[in-house]
Parts: sequence; structure tokens; C-alpha cells
Amino acid sequence: MINFVTSFSPDGYKTYAKNMLLSVIENWKDDLKLTAYYHDFPEDLVADLPQSPIIEYRNLNNVKDMLDYRERMKVYDGTMGGKTPYNWRMDAIKWCHKVYAMTDCAFKLGDTTTNSDWMVWLDADTITTKPLSEEKLLKILPDKAELVYLGRKDVDYSETSFVAFNISSESTYCLLGDLRGCYDIGEVISYREWHDGFIFDRLLKIYIAHGLRAHNLTPDVKGLAAFAQSPLSQYMKHFKGNLKHDIPNDVAPDVKLPRYNQLAKLVRTYAKDSIVEVGTWNGGRAIEMALAAFEKTDSVSYVGFDLFEEATEELDKIELNSKRHNTLDAITNRLNEFAIKMKEKGKTFTFTLFKGDSKQTLKEAKDIIAKASFAYIDGGHSEETVRSDYENLKHVPVIVFDDFFSKDENGNILGEEHQGTNRLFAEISEHKKDGQICMVLPSSDKVKDGGITHLAVYVQDTSLPPLPPELMRVPIVVRPRDCMPKDYIINNINENLSLIKKWGIAQACRPNSETAIIVSAGPSLNFNELRETIKRTNGVVLSVKHSYPKLLSEQIHQWGCIILDPRPIDGVSTHGIVRKKLFNNIDQFTNFFIASMTDPSVTKYIIKRTKNVHGWHAYSDAIRQATKDPRIFEVNKSTNLSPDTTFVTGGTCAAMRGFGLMHLLGFRNFHLFGFDCNIPFLTEEQKKEKLDDKPKYIPVETNGVKFWTTGELLAMAQDCERLFNNKTVDANIVVHGTNTLVHEVFKNSFHAKLPYYLDYFKGKK
Repeated sequence: MINFVTSFSPDGYKTYAKNMLLSVIENWKDDLKLTAYYHDFPEDLVADLPQSPIIEYRNLNNVKDMLDYRERMKVYDGTMGGKTPYNWRMDAIKWCHKVYAMTDCAFKLGDTTTNSDWMVWLDADTITTKPLSEEKLLKILPDKAELVYLGRKDVDYSETSFVAFNISSESTYCLLGDLRGCYDIGEVISYREWHDGFIFDRLLKIYIAHGLRAHNLTPDVKGLAAFAQSPLSQYMKHFKGNLKHDIPNDVAPDVKLPRYNQLAKLVRTYAKDSIVEVGTWNGGRAIEMALAAFEKTDSVSYVGFDLFEEATEELDKIELNSKRHNTLDAITNRLNEFAIKMKEKGKTFTFTLFKGDSKQTLKEAKDIIAKASFAYIDGGHSEETVRSDYENLKHVPVIVFDDFFSKDENGNILGEEHQGTNRLFAEISEHKKDGQICMVLPSSDKVKDGGITHLAVYVQDTSLPPLPPELMRVPIVVRPRDCMPKDYIINNINENLSLIKKWGIAQACRPNSETAIIVSAGPSLNFNELRETIKRTNGVVLSVKHSYPKLLSEQIHQWGCIILDPRPIDGVSTHGIVRKKLFNNIDQFTNFFIASMTDPSVTKYIIKRTKNVHGWHAYSDAIRQATKDPRIFEVNKSTNLSPDTTFVTGGTCAAMRGFGLMHLLGFRNFHLFGFDCNIPFLTEEQKKEKLDDKPKYIPVETNGVKFWTTGELLAMAQDCERLFNNKTVDANIVVHGTNTLVHEVFKNSFHAKLPYYLDYFKGKK
């Protein structure tokens, strides 16, 4: 017997699932059965479900585990509770219905199965196009297989629109149990991606390694549409599902740059309920602006203009455009998904998109945009188009222009043909009235071919507030590079592969409840506080090379010392210490975690003094092979590293990679000591010191508090900021050392503001 199972929501039913059900009734023989789970259905929609003896309907809302999971995990909905643009890869709610329907069906079938029984998951956006019977399907499902799936080479997880389980197999049944367990205990958010396809495939690989007889229906598939290239395609057609998200030319990836944070701040300050954007592109900026506006309103109307698929190579040359284009349908789908998500949060997002040349479409939309409170112009970049866009939007109280260019530190700037916005904004500034604001915001966004890109703001309604002062502060962005040449680092890696014998440490481990205490060498390092923390948490201490001898002298045991330095051991560190002296004394019980990019002279020196040496691989630009598509990562062929090597990311320094390594090992509780990122005391003479003809020490300000730092320490502070605001990192972080730059960075970060669940009960009876 072959039992199919699927699931759908009310919107899914109206859009595609009803067609699926009708095609099943029309084409399936009565030796096949479909169990269809619906969730969150109103009663009138339940009454609309097509009836057939081969279809059994079940209400997924009767599965209590699913309801508990959705309530417990509701913030992990792809927007972190409405705080970020929607990312389907990080939606742990939308895809859970599939898992709970599939496992609930399997567990109910489990007690009545025979050796030939199959349960087949089929996405609800699949249409059966020809008569289908058990006999025809069994020709596709091998007798000895325990699981049949659609594998893909061009993405690191299978297409899960069709998965067949022989549920009489103990291994298959256990795999389904583990999949369900990932959701029941919330383990799903510990994965790199949170959708069912990614999680299922990771479990599948583990089970195959332990002997599961899995049959890949598409071993030689090209591209991502595995279903369409499988034997199933002779009977069925799969329309949407995960595939629509995976096609690279569906929607171009979002671009994250500092000036777009400024744009969000401007929206928070000035936008009311209606936003106009010329240059919708992939819809990402529309979503970001709407999220910013939703912080002060429950309803946002967006009007977007773009060429979409009408763009041509000739027009791209005229409009100085270098980005690939998106289709109107793709962006409509993306904004519809966002609107649905916002509706779940009690917010209303409506939008209208116009396709074509904005010199014409803005005129056609005159009535729609008449009451706009905020306009963002980032469409065609020719001066003619920029001026036309402004003329059609000059009634809007606040107008923001992108692509105002200035010279970079080397005096470079794009050619005159790119400076149409500059000339237009100069004219606006010259003729502005008293009380109006014309300001080019500071920026560090570099242009590939030279120059800096800025936002230019025109606030013509004099009753509106002034620009927020933080927008006028110049953001300092450090872009670190490897401190040694690429070939030098590759040689280090290859030599260390022979020197170090133990390489098993850097692998993904299950989360644990232990505490990792990572100790850097900042002046705020308080040994008494460190001792108290070790005693209270029973945590393990991981030090960096500069803090290692300090902790030894304080007789503080270090479980590990992490080393990441491709420079020779006889050289002088940036702290003015000969590296060799840092390891004059070694505790035989300390585990030394040496990155493969470390200079072999360091490795050899430590190996002579201890046997506790473990290798790991740090990600750097040197190990990345150049590819045509920058989104595809390949290991540099000059290294002796295998393509499936695990690389530890996290930042520019050993302390930050220490966090990445310990998180990989399963630690989720972290205490950070000595992560100062600033110089506490500088004389007036020191403040004038130069390094490579540039100031050695840099004044910075955050949260209104001023610090002195260096380029290297500022890079570490930026790494910390990214970590502390990374909503996908599951970790409990405590930063020690007040009156430091990193402590100020942490104070207002995402992780610092996460509530503790017991706080909810305070004051409640």
C-alpha cells in the first residue's frame, strides 16, 4: 500500500492545493491513498474541501505538539518577530507544518504497516497530469530501498517536494522520529538554515553513513529543479514550493551597506504611512523601509517603480546600471509574503508596483503618489532620469536621493556621467528656502571603481524635525585584509597539515550546557572576577596567546589556548612583545588549538613543548578559490584541504575565532573577558603618533561615549558588533569589563536586550 501525505494552509489551499486535490481525484487509482492535513482553516473552507474515498482530511491543529512548538518558537518566523526583512531560510514556523503532518501520519501508520508499505510526502503544489497507480509508482520505488529522495548537486540539500519512506524499516522510522525531535525540542534553530529541507538532509546524510538504504532518484540532476528531471515528471508537475526560492534568477540577493541603516533611520523620523520608491529592484529596500515605519505605525502603503523585466542591455548602459534585474511577478510574490507575515503581527502592508520607464509611470501614478510622506529615488542613474524622477516627486515632504558621489581617500571618484545626482542636489541646495534641510549624509560605502556613495536628504516641510544628530556622525568601517601574502598563508596551511597530527576538534557538536570563558588580553581583564566566574559556572577557559602567560602567572588553569597568527614566532606582535616569549612557559594540561594558517615556526615551537596540539581551519580570503559566481565558495586548489573541510569563521582575531570554535563545539553559554577594543590611557604625544603616514590611534564614539582605539582593535569591535546583533546565533553572552568600547557596543545590541523568561513572572501572582 502507498500512503501519500501533504499539508496546506488556507492561502495555500486557495492558491494551489485545491488544484492538487482535484487532480488526485481525477487521476489516482483507488489503490493509492492521500492523507491531507490542513491547518488554521475556517469552518467554511473545511466544507469546501473536495471529497473522495481516496482522500482523508485531518486537522493539523489537533496535533498539540505542533501548536506548542508554534507558540514557543513564534519569534523565529523569518523576520525575528518583525525586526528583520523576511528570510525564508530562517523561517522555523512556516515549514514546521510539513514536518508535523508527515511525522504524525507516519506514527499513526506505524502500527499497521507491512514490509511493502510506503508513506510518500508530496508537496501540495504538485499536480497529477496522468493516470497514476500503485503499480506505476512501485516501478520508481526500488524493493530494497528504505527511503527514496530527490538529490541535488548544485545546492547542499535535497529537494523535499517528494520523499518516500518505507516505514516498516526501523532506520526510516527512527529518522522520522529524530526529525520530529528536532522540532519538539527546538533544535531546529541550531542549524545553519531552519527550513525542513536543510534539516532533513542533514539527518539523511547521518543515517546513510550508518547504513540506511537510501535511493537517489536524481543522482545526475543539473541545476536545482530535481522533481522536473526525475521519473516522477511523467505523471506529475511540481509548480512552486521551495523551488521558487532556490532559483538564482528568481530574486537577486539583498545588498547590506551602512548607508541603508541611515535610510531606515530617516524613515523612522519622517515617514508616516505612505512611501514611494523609484528603483524597487528586488523589494528588499521596500521591506526594510516598511519595517522601520512599522515601529511607529500599524499601516504602511508602498508604491514602487522599476523597469523589472522590461530592462535591456541598451537601457542599462544609458541608465548606468550594473545590477541584474528581477521580474515583476517575483517581487510581487516577495512583497505578498511580507504582507502576510505583517498581517500575522497585526500590521497592514499594502503595495502597488509600476513596471516601465519611471519618466512615464510616475506621471501615470500621479494620483496614487499625491499624498506620499517619504520618497526614495534610486532608479535610473542618468541625469535625465534622476531629474525627471525629482520633478514628479518634488511635492513629497521628504525626498532621499541615493548615489551622491564624493572622492575617496585616494582622490578617486566616478566620471561626470555618474554625477547627475550631485549636480541636481547642488541646485536644490542653492534654491532651498529658509528652514528647509539639504544635507549629504556622511558615508564609508566605497564604489568599486573609485569614490564614496552617499545618501542626500531634502526635507522641504519646515514643520518637520531636524535630522537626527547620529546621522551626521561619520561611520568608521575597517576592512581588514590578511596580514601576510596569500601564497605565504597557503604554504603555512600545507606545512601544518603535516606537522599537526590531531585534526578532529573542529566539527559540529550537539549543543551542551557548559560555559565557555574566552579570555583576551585587554587591560580590563580582572583576575578576581575571572576566578569567581570560573568557580560559579564551572566553565572552561580558552585564552589567546597574549593572555596565556598572564593567566599562568595568576595560576589560572586554561583548558585551551587558541592561536591564529600567520607571522613567524621570532617577530614582534602588535602589542610590542616577541611572540616566542609568550610561550616560554607551557602548562602540559593546556590544549593548544592551532589554526592551519599559523606560521609553522609557531607550531614547531609549541609541539616541542607539549603533545596537546590540535589543528583547526580558519576561514580567510586566502583559502577561497576565485569563482565566476561570488556566492559559490570553493576551497583554493593550491591547498591540500578537502572540499568538505570545516572552516571556523567569526572575525579578524583569535579571540573572535575562539567564539566561533567553541560555538561549533556546542557551547552556548559564553563569558568574554578582556575584549576591550580600546586604549584606556593615551598621552597627548601618543595621540599624534603615525603608522604608515596615518594616525595610529583613532577617536571613536558610541552611545555618546568616546574612546581611543586602533585599526586592529576597531576591526575586532566591528566583529563583536556583528556577533552581538546576529539574530541567528543562539548563545547566552556576558561581556565583562565596563568602561570599554566592546561593553558599550554590547549594551544596545540584540543579544543584550533579549529577555530572560523568568522576568515575565516578576510581579505576577
